[in-house]
Amino acid sequence: MWWATDVILEVQAKDASRPVAVSYLMTDPSATPGKPTPNVQIRGNNFTAGWDPGEQYYFCTWVGSQSQPAYAANPQYFPLPHYRTCILTLGTLDTAYVVFLRENDGRVTYRVLKGKPFTSLDIDALAKVTWQDGVRFEVRSYGGPVEVGLWVNGRYQHDEVAGATRPEYAQNPKYYYLDHSAGHPSNGMLMLMVGRYQTLALVLGSESEGHVAAVTLTSSHAWQRETISGLADLSALIPRTPGVPAKVEVRATGSSPVEVSHFGFDNTCWQWEVNGAAPGYAPNPQSFVLKHYTPALLMASRYDLAGVFLYNENDSQIGVIPVAD
Repeated sequence: MWWATDVILEVQAKDASRPVAVSYLMTDPSATPGKPTPNVQIRGNNFTAGWDPGEQYYFCTWVGSQSQPAYAANPQYFPLPHYRTCILTLGTLDTAYVVFLRENDGRVTYRVLKGKPFTSLDIDALAKVTWQDGVRFEVRSYGGPVEVGLWVNGRYQHDEVAGATRPEYAQNPKYYYLDHSAGHPSNGMLMLMVGRYQTLALVLGSESEGHVAAVTLTSSHAWQRETISGLADLSALIPRTPGVPAKVEVRATGSSPVEVSHFGFDNTCWQWEVNGAAPGYAPNPQSFVLKHYTPALLMASRYDLAGVFLYNENDSQIGVIPVAD
């Protein structure tokens, strides 16, 4: 069973000498906050096998590359299934574009971020991240514990640098290698979160032939309330009782429904509506449990209005980066 597809994305490499690495993550449109999808299906460059509504998928391929016949076509075409929120990365050796996409009612919501070659990133008073030898990230703490979340090619790794709670967390610096396992071309989408409490940084982009091109985002702060003008307010609900999870309250500020999509780096995803027409969607506001100790992306959108936020919760403290608003 294939989920409906009304929109096709065309990707064309404009320079024949610079093929484009394309990575495409499709979230599950049928997952709910109470029953999230627990994993991602990795399909390589096989778009022809179709997809089911109860799964999310990760595809990774090239456009205009002569390394394999399957990569040579230029342009190539990628489906944007109905009601799915998708993340698309387009990468060369020195440029990356990250596109957040959602189709609803025949209309496409999108936000585009442009990145550049990544070599290193200083996170003020926290850590330094360096890309080394075309194979690994080094994360070096400037003193205290540093949380690390790395998503690459559909796989997630969580760790700490200079941490104290477990012996395996104590080392400083630490190294994180990108996994080019069987079936993956030497390229792929990556999401690297480095942070502690309200101080976060996000490296979001693509690795191609040992080179990383990425968007780097460091404008983090403690999450209290984020506003998407004309659409919604998103407020963090921080628990005062031990064992009670942190939540986000989404309040529609206009008459339109607010579509809420959530993707955790551990490959869990769900989506919902606030102020919608269906009975479960109708209440306004509504609150949703946030991931604990796991970085996640939250997108609230409706047609031309959208906000995307990275957050990380630790010890009931929540840091957030507005990725695109």
